[in-house]
Amino acid sequence: MINKIKKLMDKKPKLEFICTSPGVEKVWPIIRASDYKHAWFKKAVQDMKTNGSIAAPHRREWESQDEHRGGPDGPRSTDNEKRHSAKCPALLMVQNTGWIMRLHQDVKLKTFGDGEDVNFATPFQAYTGKNPIMSKHMTHAFYPFFENWPKDTLKKIIKIHIPWYARIPKGYKLLQTHPFLLDDNRFTTLSGVLDPQLGLAGVGTIPVYWHCVDDEKEITLKAGTPIAQFILIPKEEPDFTQVDVNEDKMFNKEYAMNQILMAGTFDRSYPKIREFWKKYGW
Repeated sequence: MINKIKKLMDKKPKLEFICTSPGVEKVWPIIRASDYKHAWFKKAVQDMKTNGSIAAPHRREWESQDEHRGGPDGPRSTDNEKRHSAKCPALLMVQNTGWIMRLHQDVKLKTFGDGEDVNFATPFQAYTGKNPIMSKHMTHAFYPFFENWPKDTLKKIIKIHIPWYARIPKGYKLLQTHPFLLDDNRFTTLSGVLDPQLGLAGVGTIPVYWHCVDDEKEITLKAGTPIAQFILIPKEEPDFTQVDVNEDKMFNKEYAMNQILMAGTFDRSYPKIREFWKKYGW
C-alpha cells in the first residue's frame, strides 16, 4: 500500500495537447519552450563569446558601470568579472519553462477605419472547427473599461484561432501568456488561466493586442511565429506569509551566505550555487 501511494506521488502530471487539424501537429507542433531558440539570445551568446563580460573595461567607452556598481567602499573592480545577460539564470529559466504554440500558416493583417478595425487574409482558407483563423471582439467588449489602453493599439482585441485543445491534468491549471522575452512588438498576447473543470481547454483561441493603427498598413505574421506560452501550475493556491526582517531569525545568515555565493568569486557558478542550496534544504 505504501509503495502504491509513493508511485502515485512520484507520477508526473501529463498535459495533453490535441490537434484538431491533422498535419499541423507534424509541421508546426507545440514545442517545449526550451526548444525555441530566440534570435536575440543567440546574439547575446555570441557576444559573450566574442566580447566577454558586459562589465569588461573595453565596454565602458559607451557606458560607465561605476555609478551602478559602487558600494560603501567605493566602486567594485569589474576587470575580471564574467557577467553577461546570456548567463542570467532568471532569463534562462523563463525561456525554458512550459510550452510554445506557434502560428501554423501566414496571416496578413491590414488596419482600416482610422485604426479602429482590421481585415485579414490567408494563403488558403484554413478553418479551426467553426472559426476562421482570425476573429475579433467588438470594440466595446474590452477597450472602454481601461484607463490606460496601450498606445498605438487597435481598440478591438483580435483572436487568433490555432487548431489545438488541451486536456489539463487533475489538480492543475494552465497559464496562457505572451511568449516570454519574445523580440516582437507587433502584438501582445493577453494572459489567461485555463480551468480543467470547464472541460477541454481551448488553448488554440489566442486573444492579442494588435499594435498598429495606421490605415492601410499591411503586416504579415509568418507561419512559425510564437503566439503563446503555456505553463502548468498547481490548481490549489499555496499559503503565504509576510515577515518583518527583524522577526526572521534566519534571514541575516541566509543573506550573508547568498552574498558569498553570488558575489564572492569573479567566475560565478550557478550549478554550484544550486547544489549548495539543494543541500541546505531548499
